[in-house]
Amino acid sequence: MWIAQAKMGQLAPVYAGLAGIAAAILITMAGAAIARDASANALLDRAELGMVLCDSAGVSMSWSTENDGRATAPDGWKVERSHRNSERNPVVQTFTFIGDDADALLTSNQEYWDWVDTSADRDVRYTYRVRAINADGSDADGRSWSRNALVECISDDIDEPGISEPGCEDNGPSMFWHAQDGSSTEAPEGWKVERSHQDSEGNWVVQTFTFIGDEADALQTVDPAYWDWVDTSARRSVDYQYRVRAINSDGTETAGRTWSRYAAAICAGGNLDRPGISIPRRQANGVAMFWHTQNRGEAKAPDGWKVERRHWNAAGWVVKTFMFTCENADALQTYNDKYWDWVDTSTDLNVDYTYRVRAINCDGSDMEGRTWSRRAPVEGCPCDDKPSR
Repeated sequence: MWIAQAKMGQLAPVYAGLAGIAAAILITMAGAAIARDASANALLDRAELGMVLCDSAGVSMSWSTENDGRATAPDGWKVERSHRNSERNPVVQTFTFIGDDADALLTSNQEYWDWVDTSADRDVRYTYRVRAINADGSDADGRSWSRNALVECISDDIDEPGISEPGCEDNGPSMFWHAQDGSSTEAPEGWKVERSHQDSEGNWVVQTFTFIGDEADALQTVDPAYWDWVDTSARRSVDYQYRVRAINSDGTETAGRTWSRYAAAICAGGNLDRPGISIPRRQANGVAMFWHTQNRGEAKAPDGWKVERRHWNAAGWVVKTFMFTCENADALQTYNDKYWDWVDTSTDLNVDYTYRVRAINCDGSDMEGRTWSRRAPVEGCPCDDKPSR
């Protein structure tokens, strides 16, 4: 039996009470392909569409703002749903929520927007994406589309458990799920998580993780209708597929329950080994921040660090890079040998910045096997006595 450490305290999105929002939705249909803005998807400040799943009411989804959910909430949101009809022609529909209609989608912890697409047809494969918009319905400046999320709800499997899209964290892919039928069904005695991937020869490798009794209970979040797990045994270079199923205390499959859909964790070459960066803070002499190596600061210290700062102006993104190598990098270790501290004294008080860091070698090249940290934002000075430029 595989035992994994639970990530406690995460509040899962709540989907109740949204079915009546349909009157506030503006729908546009197109019978031909709609060109997508490739440059928009290339932007790094895209909204995070973190969960799309099937439940008895329709297709449920949850998203947050860019910058790990710390960006300013927009005036509204646009949800795009696309599929192909029986003649294989693309059909694109847009659902728009502005002002009070957008606020009505906010969850109780004010971190996620949740919506249930009650107009979705069973047995149709849909692709969803979301984007921040202004009060007039135009695209918000500096924001971009989320990733695409694919979902297919089979008529016979309405009571399947719902599983989130796994997120790539420092210690492994993180995911959560709920019982069938929107979590209204009684909690099972345990859960089986199936993980599959293709090896170098193209053969599928399937592994099973089983949680029963107290071990299953340990995975329950603050909201007891959800179970949360981090796969700490996953390899960063491998793309995995996950699905979950309710089981009995003896490990047999629970009658009347089905497997969830498959959910993909695409973390290859990416975020599992990224360094951790603090939330930058304004102080008298600039913007202060600190960071550590991947794996909660336990990884070997690199020869140096690269700090990237960017902000948005009328001409687009302005990016500046700061390099600290060898002795200069060592000089930043002001607290202990696991943390690096730095103050950016070249900032403008009237500008909002985002920062990220990356381990480098003494010659300034990127260190193999290391990745960028997440982006950490800091707002311009909120005080009324801002100095003139």
